[in-house]
Amino acid sequence: MKVVKQAPPRAPSALDVATKLASLAAPRPLVPALDQARRDATAVLDQVRGTKPLSYRDATAGPRTVPPLAEVDLVDALLPRRLAARVQQTRRDARMVLGALRGRRPSPTVPRKPGPRSEVPPPAADVLPLARTIQTRPLRVAEVVRETADAVSLYLEELDGTPLTFTPGQFMSLDVEVDGKVLRRAYSLASPALEGHAPHVTIKRVEGGRVSNHLNDHAKPGDVLQALGPSGAFTLEPDPTHERTVVLVAGGSGITPIASIASTLLEVEPASRVVLLYGNRRHEDVIFRERLDALKARFGDRFLLDHVLQEPPAGWTGATGLLDADTQLARLDALAVPDAPTLEYYVCGPTPMMEATRDALARRGVDPARVHEELFTRPEDRSSDLPPAGPQPLTVRLRGKERELTQGEGETLLEAGLAAGLPMPFSCAMGGCAACKVKLVEGEVDMEEPNCLTPKERAEGWVLACCSRAKKPVTVEVPS
Repeated sequence: MKVVKQAPPRAPSALDVATKLASLAAPRPLVPALDQARRDATAVLDQVRGTKPLSYRDATAGPRTVPPLAEVDLVDALLPRRLAARVQQTRRDARMVLGALRGRRPSPTVPRKPGPRSEVPPPAADVLPLARTIQTRPLRVAEVVRETADAVSLYLEELDGTPLTFTPGQFMSLDVEVDGKVLRRAYSLASPALEGHAPHVTIKRVEGGRVSNHLNDHAKPGDVLQALGPSGAFTLEPDPTHERTVVLVAGGSGITPIASIASTLLEVEPASRVVLLYGNRRHEDVIFRERLDALKARFGDRFLLDHVLQEPPAGWTGATGLLDADTQLARLDALAVPDAPTLEYYVCGPTPMMEATRDALARRGVDPARVHEELFTRPEDRSSDLPPAGPQPLTVRLRGKERELTQGEGETLLEAGLAAGLPMPFSCAMGGCAACKVKLVEGEVDMEEPNCLTPKERAEGWVLACCSRAKKPVTVEVPS
């Protein structure tokens, strides 16, 4: 598996140090947002100073990348060099002593010898045209676990060992090099969003899927992937004081964010209950089968687990057939789960199942405001081959001011705004989270489909800046 190379980090700036100090006082879930804001601000400052931001094509050009937040050493940044060196040595010695007291073997001392300089591979011949100022960070694959014959979990970790924190239901955007092209894909985090649980994404093989097949066949421990996120609004915020029932509906690999939501909620909210309807073709296709069974054994009546199989094995006593609207209504009745004004529904899976769930819940009289959806589609089915977009005038309204700029050939609205130094919000950069949505005030755009915008948002004139290109002069407004 090829790895996208990254240039060595430059020395920490005052902004890096300030963000590091803020991260020490901030709640852990806010740290990724602080880090992303630091990267965005650095990119804007680079534009102002005339420093060319690092892109995929010049990833070997020099030390221009932002240092990982966890690698910003306050001792080194704030103390004089000689004193900092002594403090750092004392810190290393103290860690070794504490490790020995805890029974941890110290690392062996190996004499360093100068070695031959490594060859730097040439840049990839063909890469995904991402904005130069959308900066990713590297994550290491710590472990690879085969879940089914066609699904694999990649356990991810920050290179410096700091925790990868997220909210249950979020996803990561991963850049993977396949046949000389860097392709970006979104994969949901499936682990509980709790301390002590290793974060992982789970990838199901799809027919013709370049990235899903590549990762299923070639991913291995030690691989390093460039990433954005965590991202996404398909989330549930657990609260130990809550007492509620949540209905989860999943089809196939749609179980990945659903599993994170279910396990986190059951663990954090002792008075709450989870109902899960999970549809698959065959018994052997059930992702996390043993994990779900363990949750059922542990939490008993607080976790109602209902499998629906299209091709059940001999002796199967559960529900059979498609997870269509009639089946969903029948299963909820069989499980004695009536609708209630406080009941919330989280739904994730392929398009036909999502449409069936909308039909079922509408027949139940469920308020759409209580329904949360995450649509899983094949990247190959997205309308990414939009007509070439030539340069277009672009007006961006931001914080009460207007900025006139030009969307370059092939650029998205987001890429054009970031290249001009505007602090436009974004997260996944691939149409999956709506963090980049802007109001289309005037003009017309081509937008890749499908994406995460709701019918209501579309009717109100919202577009996603990360996957929209102006067809004619356009004015957009960034929400404050």
